[in-house]
Amino acid sequence: MSKKKKKLKSISKLKKEADAVFSKFIRQRDKGICETCGVKKEEKYQQCGHYIPRSHMNTRYDEENCNCQCFRCNIKLKGNMDEYAIRLKSKYGTGILERLHKRKQIIRQFKRKDFEDLIAHYKNIISNKEKYE
Repeated sequence: MSKKKKKLKSISKLKKEADAVFSKFIRQRDKGICETCGVKKEEKYQQCGHYIPRSHMNTRYDEENCNCQCFRCNIKLKGNMDEYAIRLKSKYGTGILERLHKRKQIIRQFKRKDFEDLIAHYKNIISNKEKYE
């Protein structure tokens, strides 16, 4: 009998899975409270808002760049960026915006292993947190 080779997930599927697990981590970490307006909802109804857009891969999964946001702030108010900047400075100190802007300038290309490691890392954090709640 020949062993069947396990089909590898495509990079785009891995990226989508990484986005989903990272988003769940952020919403869980922030306890479903919108960073910019303070509204609290069940985590599954909130979103993972990015200060620096997701198109910048080096900050796409950056925990300082990403915070829980409600649909209104993240989508309708296009990130509610003025308030987001104020909240980031309060949370991480006055140099955070400059640090994030420097990080976004770094070109980063994720390889299969990068996505797999990221997915495993955040799944582990989520599952450990769920065990103790």
